[in-house]
Amino acid sequence: MTARGRVFDASGRRRIFLVTDSQLVQRFLTGDEKAFEWLVTRHSRYAGAIALSIVRDEHEAADVVQETFIKVYRKVSTLKDLDRFRPWLRNIVRSTALDRLRKRKKTLSLDIGDDDNNKVLEPIAETVSPDDVLQSQELQQEIRARIMELPEAQREVVALKYIEGLSYEEIALQTSSSISSVESRLHRARARLREVFRGL
Repeated sequence: MTARGRVFDASGRRRIFLVTDSQLVQRFLTGDEKAFEWLVTRHSRYAGAIALSIVRDEHEAADVVQETFIKVYRKVSTLKDLDRFRPWLRNIVRSTALDRLRKRKKTLSLDIGDDDNNKVLEPIAETVSPDDVLQSQELQQEIRARIMELPEAQREVVALKYIEGLSYEEIALQTSSSISSVESRLHRARARLREVFRGL
């Protein structure tokens, strides 16, 4: 599967047409810096979901993503099969995140921040009371913290499914797993979280 998406022309006006990752890489390698910006825009959330599933901290995950794309910028010329850009990117994200874990001397933090872009729950209605707002925010933080406590394999598929929004088939492709394995990991993750929800 090759990622495709929307890009913009030189005048800034939106032009909708299909552009593959391999085409963007080719354009970047010929000197088109904008093509690399499109690659970053297209894959930042995907890279962030993988990084977060490993380092379990949003600020560190953001650092991992930044470091990852610096490596991609420097090393993309070594990619032999341009159609494998996304799996290649995934490997870089994982290795970068694991390196950061090895270097980390303090205990892993379960604080995953207050970034509204990464809420697990749906936004609450504007008409609810302040007490309901506070309770909802606390619940969101609790659920997200529990997700970060899942085993890495389960955290990764949960992040790809509910943060990145990938299908079972896409997750299987990106994790080099079978669809049944992905379903099994998600089932076990949901079972663990269900136990948490019952106690909240």
